[in-house]
Amino acid sequence: MNGLINWEVLQQHRQMPFANMDEDSQKKRWGSFAGMYDGMAKLEKNFTKNQVEQMLLSAEDSVVDIGCGPGRLSVPVAKKVKRVTALDVSEEMLAKCMENARSEGVDNITPLMSNWLSDDAVENVGKHDIAIASRSVGFSDIVKINAIARKYVYILGWANAPSLREIQLDFLAGIAPEKVPQDPYARMFGYNIMFNMVYDMGANPNIVVVDDGFERDYVSREEAYAELRFVGEILPEFEEQYRRNIDRYLLPKQDGGFKLLRKTKTFVMWWRPEEMMI
Repeated sequence: MNGLINWEVLQQHRQMPFANMDEDSQKKRWGSFAGMYDGMAKLEKNFTKNQVEQMLLSAEDSVVDIGCGPGRLSVPVAKKVKRVTALDVSEEMLAKCMENARSEGVDNITPLMSNWLSDDAVENVGKHDIAIASRSVGFSDIVKINAIARKYVYILGWANAPSLREIQLDFLAGIAPEKVPQDPYARMFGYNIMFNMVYDMGANPNIVVVDDGFERDYVSREEAYAELRFVGEILPEFEEQYRRNIDRYLLPKQDGGFKLLRKTKTFVMWWRPEEMMI
């Protein structure tokens, strides 16, 4: 079904950089980020509950989390369903995911190292009741993710608000050479594109925007400096700059210590796969 606007062409304007990477490049890229993403996911843990609470999950459901990373969603979702397949192209990401599952007493997650962009991805993954793609390669092909879901497809992403990568690099301002460019069209090319693509394919997507963020309490500034070093390499000559960056977001608590808080927002979109006219 085609609408008056070609939303797919518009989406290509915002195509995720990994969508055209070969498999080896994907593995190398995401493997190098595993420690950082795990640290950020732990800071986001309480806010992640806001996202999981929007999902229609039952104790009998099978779920696949495409691009699971360190299990930010796989682990809390697994506590509510029968089983979860955690799919990722990176061995390091899957190792973090299973480590986090064990630390929370979760034993119903099956890791699957697989390239979602491959031609046989749907066959490798198989059918699940629910398919989830959160800020991941699962965004790249709505038809493909729809093909593996029986009950619901869930897509999650940043809701016109700072992303994990933007916040991580902000902690490295003046240290890391990489910067996230300011995009004046960010809102124009936001989740509205995916919503309209799904709608034009015949489904009636639901969407909710929830509060999100990264937070942690620390007894001292020194504890914060030590624990947040996962954000990237801090050479000795940049130590003072790193500390100034962290200090900007450490708020004194009335009962002593400090609170780190970086606020953002996430959208949760879902639809029934049988509604798609494909």
